[in-house]
Amino acid sequence: MSNKIQKIKPYERLARYYDQLMDYIDYATWIREVEDLADQHDAGDKWLDISCGTGSMAIQLARNGKTVTAVDLSQDMVEMAQAKAAEAGLSIDLSVGDMLTFHSTSKYDVIINLHDGLNYLLEDVNTQSFIDNSHDLLEPNGLLIFDVVTPLLCQTHFRGYREILADDEGGYERYTTYDPVTQLAESRFTLNTDQENMVQVESHIQRAYGLKSVESLCLKSQFSWWQILDDETLDAATEKSERLLVLMKK
Repeated sequence: MSNKIQKIKPYERLARYYDQLMDYIDYATWIREVEDLADQHDAGDKWLDISCGTGSMAIQLARNGKTVTAVDLSQDMVEMAQAKAAEAGLSIDLSVGDMLTFHSTSKYDVIINLHDGLNYLLEDVNTQSFIDNSHDLLEPNGLLIFDVVTPLLCQTHFRGYREILADDEGGYERYTTYDPVTQLAESRFTLNTDQENMVQVESHIQRAYGLKSVESLCLKSQFSWWQILDDETLDAATEKSERLLVLMKK
């Protein structure tokens, strides 16, 4: 008998597995590299982490003395982040928020959106809205720093990728596909439930951004200066870069 499928929103259940999915990342080193880049522009200490996930980067920033506000679209991810911050004894302003519409009476010295958050924006108009909104949220000379995965990374690592995790809660099975024509990658996470012959499915769709697409977004923006780096080497990005790191200065 085939299983019945219940579709659920992204990170409704995957939030509890997110840190396991990301356990290969050295967040302390990554944040230190980002801080060093910001220091080159004399950036201040008031940071906004937008699409913060479970708060791993926000926590590192707070440990390093930054005043941190962090938001994510997923209530489940925010609750995980709040629990981690409380356990670490750190004061971080954490809340649910949409990267396209988040507003604040405060202005920030640096805004980060890292580890593929922007790839969830599938249309240029939405990406441009995010960039415009970030510009409004920044202090004069403030920095926006974000990264995106490229078509090369998706072609190399995502096509037909399968992963299975088993645990006492049922675990998940992940299958990722990539369409080079649409440049869309879809990761389907199938999770078991307590109900017989019933599974839940989270579908995560991301768009790959090539170098030329990112250059076009930067040129259309209100920012006075921008730079696109290879996320691995921190040299100028090329068509062979698998991930792009973008700095934009107000």
